[in-house]
Amino acid sequence: MLSNKAKILAIISRIPPQKVMYFGQISQLVGLPSRVVGWILSGLSVAECEIVPWYRVVAKDGFIASLKLGAKGVQQRLQLQVEGYHLHNNRVNISKHCLTDQELRQIYADFL
Repeated sequence: MLSNKAKILAIISRIPPQKVMYFGQISQLVGLPSRVVGWILSGLSVAECEIVPWYRVVAKDGFIASLKLGAKGVQQRLQLQVEGYHLHNNRVNISKHCLTDQELRQIYADFL
């Protein structure tokens, strides 16, 4: 049985390029409060950050929530920009980049 952290990382690993998820979507898939998802992501090691596209997880309104953490937020903003996301006021365009319900069902069928 996977730990909550392993489940969250498995979900995040499936977020395709040019797409994002918000904390609440992930929390619904694993059955945890969204703040727990945030705590787990904020505690990722450097090695985990190199493997998992954690930077594709944003707040529901597209805001780069990790900017509250300082350097990690700056790193997330930079990685999103390098990947081609256009940010406005430190936000990703949710209507353009967020996974739709249909995409969520296709990608995460085993979590639903």
